[in-house]
Parts: sequence; C-alpha cells; structure tokens
Amino acid sequence: MESSVYLATTYYVLLLNSVLAVVILLLLIKGKASSTTITLTGIVSLFYILFEHWAIGGGYIFSKEISGATFFVIILTGAALGVGLLFITLRKYFFSISQEYLQMAQGLRVFVASGFFTEAAFGIIPLEFGIMDGFMHVASAFSALIAAVLYVKNSTLKKKALWIANSIGVLDILIIVTSICFWVWKDIGPHHNMQYVVFFGGVIFLWIHFVSIYKLLKTPK
Repeated sequence: MESSVYLATTYYVLLLNSVLAVVILLLLIKGKASSTTITLTGIVSLFYILFEHWAIGGGYIFSKEISGATFFVIILTGAALGVGLLFITLRKYFFSISQEYLQMAQGLRVFVASGFFTEAAFGIIPLEFGIMDGFMHVASAFSALIAAVLYVKNSTLKKKALWIANSIGVLDILIIVTSICFWVWKDIGPHHNMQYVVFFGGVIFLWIHFVSIYKLLKTPK
C-alpha cells in the first residue's frame, strides 16, 4: 500500500479531484455566479481535497475495523448531505446551465476510468473489480458526451440520450459504491485512495446528474 506505484496513483487521484474542482468553478462562471461565490467554492474545494487526503489517507477519520455495510451507510449519508448542501448553496447557478455543459463535465469520468485500470493493472485494486468499474466509467463518459453532442445539434433524440446518459451514470455510481463495500471491502478498506473519489468526485458527479435530471423533468414534452 505504501509502494511508489500506490503513491503515484494517490497523486493522480488528488490531481483528478483538483481538475474536477476547477470544472465546477468553470460551470459556476457559465451559470453567472458572483466572483465571491466562485472564490469561496474554490477555497472550500481545495481545503476539502486536502482534508480528505489527511483524514482518509492518514486513517484519522475511519477505523480500519469498520465494516463494509457501515461504510456503505456512511457513503450514502455523505452523498445525500453533499448533494443537499450543493442544492442549498449553488442550485441557482447550476440550474441555469445548459445540458451540454453538464454532460461535458461528466465526460471527465473517462479519466476516473483510467485510474481504475491503472490500479487494477498494478494490483492496487482487484483486477476484476477495476476492469468492471473502469468500463462502466467509460460508458458513463461516452454516453454523456454523445448526449451533449445530440443536445447541441438539437436532435430529436436529445432528450432520450440525456435520460440514457444520466441513467448509466447514476447506476455506475451505485454499482461502484456497492462493489467497494460488499465485494472488495477486504482488499480496499476505508483508507484507500479510491475513497477520495467516492467522497468528492462521486458526490460532484451525482450532483450534476441531479441537476440534469431535474432540468429534464422540467422540460415540456
């Protein structure tokens, strides 16, 4: 776990979370948020990413004896709180963003997939788990980008494509979280660098799905 390869993938995950934080700021700019809101969001995101690395990676927040089932409940609770907080603070800006930008942000999941594949190849996570979840992230990213293109082109299939992309993306998150807690828990545990993605990237991607689905439901038939 303390190998140079694991350390490199940890830096990759931290970089990926940082890139996602920048994308959130760009989306806020697109949503015409104030400079104060953008700055505060950036500062909070930076400190949260660093806190994750210290608290989760350092083993300060979760006991190594915690069960996968308990951790599953913690993840679901954390996701609900995270999405709820974003709804309370940033909904005004995100609900004004066009669907193609939301889907383009989901396209970043292809880089999450590359992280899964890399860790699986080096034995940092179980091979079967890494391959399955890696391909699911690829499917999520690809379907999201297809939906973005169809939306921009005003295709008659744009609404169906958005529903498909959001369905695949949400299912991807649920399967990954369930797999971590009930399939490969003994191999990964609560302090693995994958948990950085779960508690940051996973919540952000889920929030973007929430916004996209909300906008779909509000769109006239």
